[in-house]
Amino acid sequence: MNGKLLVGIILMLFIACSANDDPVYGKWGDIIKLSEKELSVNAESNSIVITTKGTWWWLNGIELDDNQNYDFSRTDTTQDNFLIEETEFNIERRNANEIHIFLTENESDSDRILTVFLQAGDYFDRITVTQSGK
Repeated sequence: MNGKLLVGIILMLFIACSANDDPVYGKWGDIIKLSEKELSVNAESNSIVITTKGTWWWLNGIELDDNQNYDFSRTDTTQDNFLIEETEFNIERRNANEIHIFLTENESDSDRILTVFLQAGDYFDRITVTQSGK
C-alpha cells in the first residue's frame, strides 16, 4: 500500500511541476501577427508604421517608461480608425492593418520607452519602442 501511495504522490508532483514549466498568457495563438514588436529610434521626432496581418484587435494599454499609464477609454480602439494624442506620442490606426506611432523629440538625457499593448480575444501582444535620449 505504501509503495502505491508513494508512486501516486510522485506522479502527482511530476504532473503539477510540468504544468507550471511553461506559463500560458492566452489560450489563442498569434492572430494579430505584428510586423515589428521591438524597435529602437533616435531622440529626434519619429514616425513608425507597424502592420498587422490580423484585423480583429484592439489596444489593451499604453505605458510610457514603465510607470505612466494612459487612459484612452473614450476612444473605441476596436474600430479601423482611431487617434490617441498625448504630449509625447500619438497612436493612430488608419485602417484594419496599420498602427502609426509618432514620437515627439526626446529632449531628456534618458531613454524613453513606449509600450503599446494589444489584444485579440484571448491573445495578448505588445509593441515596445525605445527612443534614445539626447
